[in-house]
Amino acid sequence: MAILDKNGAPMSSSDTGENSTKPLQKPQASGTNFFEILAEWIVNIISIPFTFLSTILEQFLTPGSSGTRIIGGVGFIFGTLLSTDGIWQTMFQGTPLFPWWEQSWIGWTGWLMIPFNLLFWIGFAMSALIQIMEARTLRGKRPDQAKIEFEESQQYNLPSRPAGKIDLSKALWGDYKRAGMKERRTGAGIALFFWAFDIITTFAGRNPFRYTEPSQILGCFAYNILSMMAGETGFAIWKLTKK
Repeated sequence: MAILDKNGAPMSSSDTGENSTKPLQKPQASGTNFFEILAEWIVNIISIPFTFLSTILEQFLTPGSSGTRIIGGVGFIFGTLLSTDGIWQTMFQGTPLFPWWEQSWIGWTGWLMIPFNLLFWIGFAMSALIQIMEARTLRGKRPDQAKIEFEESQQYNLPSRPAGKIDLSKALWGDYKRAGMKERRTGAGIALFFWAFDIITTFAGRNPFRYTEPSQILGCFAYNILSMMAGETGFAIWKLTKK
């Protein structure tokens, strides 16, 4: 009986022999795929805490993120507290808030009670105001803001001083010439007052010259400068992290 192929045509004996000698194909084992999937799952599970930590770190390094705002806020608050110490000691005769370069301080128990002291919050508010004013005087205006104000001032042309006019006309000409300068001088005077107030309260609370050794004098002097600049620096960082 002839053997038919898939089209119904009779097959030759040679074709039949070739087909009969071909080995049967066995299905590929799925063990390799299973181990690959298992290894991938294990690596993913191990990487979960590292991914979580790297994401948190990214939040503290990316400008404008919540983490950078936290860092800026903490820096501003801690710097203001350092500056508050001088006001607290000088104006309110309080015990030093921190132990550095001090003979005594309020201690950890004192920090639990001082938030209920109204004078402390008054000193903290005064210190925050001083730090903000100092930050503005040190940083100055941004280039874009200065450019806008400069271009606005360019549209005003000053005429010649009036001759043969009444005194009121000459006085108003002088006001027009000096317009805006009074605010600048007043702002500079206010900034100078805040700087002088900060220096006096800081060095009156911690006098470097009460020590006799030069290293202690320099150390206390450097700490006073640091405490004055800490709040201003923290405020500048906080402003940058808000962008």
